[in-house]
Amino acid sequence: MISLLGIALIALAAFALSAKRGLIDKRTVLGAFLLQAGLGGIVLYVPLGKELLDFLAQKVIALLNYSRAGIDFLFGGVVGENIGFVFAFNVLPVIIFFSSMIAVLYYLGVMQWVVAVIGGALKKLIRTSHSESMAAAANIFVGQTEAPLVVRPYIAGMTRSELFAVMVGGLSSIAGSVMAGYAALGIEVKYLLAASVMAAPGGLMMAKIVMPETETPKPFDPSMKDEEGDYTNVFDAAASGAMTGLQMAAAVGAMLLAFISLIAALNGLLGWAAGLIGYNGV
Repeated sequence: MISLLGIALIALAAFALSAKRGLIDKRTVLGAFLLQAGLGGIVLYVPLGKELLDFLAQKVIALLNYSRAGIDFLFGGVVGENIGFVFAFNVLPVIIFFSSMIAVLYYLGVMQWVVAVIGGALKKLIRTSHSESMAAAANIFVGQTEAPLVVRPYIAGMTRSELFAVMVGGLSSIAGSVMAGYAALGIEVKYLLAASVMAAPGGLMMAKIVMPETETPKPFDPSMKDEEGDYTNVFDAAASGAMTGLQMAAAVGAMLLAFISLIAALNGLLGWAAGLIGYNGV
């Protein structure tokens, strides 16, 4: 009941913030909600769905474990069981590896095919445009910065609602490289995968409540090409992806260092202030 109440309150908040409440496409919103709930039910409660999710989780874990080769080569004996879990050595390098691998898959055309299939399915099921559906599907695997690149040739012609959906999709999910980092922290991969998949229709649902479509989206033209950012070869793709991952890993490490330190400083300040009025040890 608490979960249902939370869903209702979030939907009501989105409705209250809606730019055009009277133009909300109820079929799209309801379809996205049912798809999200259905996906969650299948992967968490249906035996076949659970088995499939467990299978995928095992494969993802096996894939991420290949990052150990690079970690061991780079840090050597510094990383070992005798020193325990070190975030900088065990999590941040995984982000770099996964980012490089995703870039290679994009260069080979594998990711584009996967995203196109999932995006096409979303379009047919919940009647969103092909471009915003593809962007939502891309967010299952990559982050808010990389996902719009899948539909970059179409961004200039997008409606306000489509652009908003692309932005919301990026905020509703985590990048695959960040998911790899969470997995390295010990969070079960199957739940991370389920959440990432469910976030695609969930993000579209919220976007279409807050910013309903008031214009006519341009027809999808598969012949449009993006000439920017092409990789020379697979090695260039791997290197560029690694540099992108390095920037992301550095940002994650810097923010964690800063915010954890700031929280510690705030705790110390509150403890000092409490001691002045006789509440020691706060």
